[in-house]
Amino acid sequence: MKTKLYLSIFLIFGLFSCSKEKITEDLSVIKLNSVKNINTQNQHTLNVVFFEPTDVSVNQAFLDRVSNVMLYIQEWYAVQMDAQGYGKKTFGLNINSNGKVKLIKIKGKKTSSEYSKNRLQIKGEVNNYFRQNPSEKDSQHIFVLGKEGSGLPFVGVGKMAFASSKNFKLEPTGKYFNGFELKKCDKLGGIMHELGHGLNLPHMAHRKSDLPNISLMSFGNRHYQRGNEDETFLLPSSCALLNVSQTFNSRNNGINYYGNNPGVNMVTYEIKKENNQNAIIAEGKFTSSVRPTHIYIGHNGYPKNGNGNPRYDEVTFTTTPGATRNVNEYSFRLVMPYSDIFNGYQDNNKNKMALSVYVVTENGRKSTPLQYDYTTDVSKQTPNDDVNKSDNVFSHTNRSAWTITANSKSGNNIASRMIDGDKTTFWHSMWPYIISSKGNHVITANFNEWKYINGIYLLSDKKGRYFRPKSVKVETSYYGDNWTVMKHIHIASENEAREIKINFGQSIWAQHLRIIVDEVYSSTSAENLSFSEIDITE
Repeated sequence: MKTKLYLSIFLIFGLFSCSKEKITEDLSVIKLNSVKNINTQNQHTLNVVFFEPTDVSVNQAFLDRVSNVMLYIQEWYAVQMDAQGYGKKTFGLNINSNGKVKLIKIKGKKTSSEYSKNRLQIKGEVNNYFRQNPSEKDSQHIFVLGKEGSGLPFVGVGKMAFASSKNFKLEPTGKYFNGFELKKCDKLGGIMHELGHGLNLPHMAHRKSDLPNISLMSFGNRHYQRGNEDETFLLPSSCALLNVSQTFNSRNNGINYYGNNPGVNMVTYEIKKENNQNAIIAEGKFTSSVRPTHIYIGHNGYPKNGNGNPRYDEVTFTTTPGATRNVNEYSFRLVMPYSDIFNGYQDNNKNKMALSVYVVTENGRKSTPLQYDYTTDVSKQTPNDDVNKSDNVFSHTNRSAWTITANSKSGNNIASRMIDGDKTTFWHSMWPYIISSKGNHVITANFNEWKYINGIYLLSDKKGRYFRPKSVKVETSYYGDNWTVMKHIHIASENEAREIKINFGQSIWAQHLRIIVDEVYSSTSAENLSFSEIDITE
C-alpha cells in the first residue's frame, strides 16, 4: 500500500519511484506537510554529500534514489520524535525545484581501493571542499553517502557521518509505525544509525520494558535490517539530544548552537538503591548558565576484558529538570527500576557498571557533571551497595589570582582549565606521553599570595576512566625554589583516582604548590594524564 503525502510549503513534490520497473514514475510520495520546520528558509539544514572516487560514477536515477532515502529517513525521525512528545520535529533538508534533496556531489581524488585503506582521507577531502566553498555549508552537520564499494566507512565522527548502499532502492515492508509506512533498502538500518551519530547521538540501549523494541542507537541498525523495522525506535534520551541539535531548529531563535559552555556543576545529589521499590532513585540539584532541557542517567556495563566499550549497552533514563528559586539552579528526580537495567543484552557483563549523569542544554551541548562506577549481583540482577552515592561536592576556593603551568599539554587542553571551576573541561598531557623518556608529569601552581594549606583536591574526570593518577607526590614552597614533600600517595584503583583529597595532617604556610605524578592508570602503553580541577583545602 502506498501512502500519499504532500509538502505544503512553497514546494510540490513530484512523484518518485522505488520499484524496479520505474524510476521516475511509479513512486511513493512522502508527505511532509505535517513535519515541523521542514525545508523552510529559517531551519538549519543537514549538508548531504554524495562522494564519488575516481573509479565510481552514478547516474541521475541513482542520485534520485538517494534523495528518496533521505526524505524517508527525515520523516522516520519526525515520526519517532512525535512518539516521544516533540511533535513532528526533524532535521532540515534543502529541496531543489524538482522536489529532490540537494546533494552536494564531491568527486574524490583517489580510487575506491585507495580510500578503503585510509578512509579518513574522505573526511579530509570533504572538509577541504567546504573550506573552499563555505557558502555551500548550511550547518555544522554533514552526512556523506556513496555507492557501496567506494571506500566509505560506516561511522559517525563528531558531526560528520558516513554510510553507503549498493542501490538506495526503497521498497515497502507492509509494516507501519503510528500510521507511517515503513520502508527497507540495502543498509538502511545502518544509514539511519550513522546519521544519528552525525546528529549528535551516542550509542544508547533500550530498557527491558521497551522490548521487543530495540534502540536504533544500540544494535537497532541490525535489528531494522533483519526485517524488524516496526520494532526499531528512538529512545527518549536520543530524542532529547535531537531536540536541541542544530539541524532540528530554526536559524532565528537566538541560540548559538554548540557555543557557550554551560559550566554544569552538581550542587547536591543522592543516588541510592531502594529494595522496597526494586529501583535506583536519583535526585539532586545542579547549576547551568545555559537553560537545560533534559537530564538523563546512563548505566553502562563493562565487557569481560575490563576495557571501556562504545556504550551499545548503556541503558538510559530521562526526565525534564525543574528550576529552583536560585538563579541558574535546577532540580531532578529519576526512578530507575533494576529490571530495566538488565535488558537481556550483555547482562552477564554487567557485574561492573558506570553510572553517568548527563545534562542537555538548549544550545545543543551535553555535559557530564557526575560519573562513577558501581557493581551488581548479576545472578540476582540487582545493584550492590556501592551504587549508593550522596553529595560530597567539593566547594572550590577562590583561584582567580592563581597561575598554573604543566610540563606538557595536548592541543587546547591547557593547564588553566584545571582552575576554571568547570568540571567538564580538562588539562591533558602531551600525546603520547611516556614517563621513562619524558619524565614525570609536573604541575606547578602559584597562588600569588601566602596561604595556609591543609591539603589538596584533585579531580580527574575526563570522559572515560583512563589517564588518572596512580601515584602522586605533593610539594609546597615559600618562593618556588626550595620544595618540601608533603605527601606521596598511591591510589588503589582508577575509580578512586577520579576524585582525590590529600590531607597534609598539618597547616602549611606557602605560596607555591607542585604536583608530581610518576604513575598513571592507562589502557594503552601511553602514560598520559588528565585533570579537570586542582584546588587546595584551607
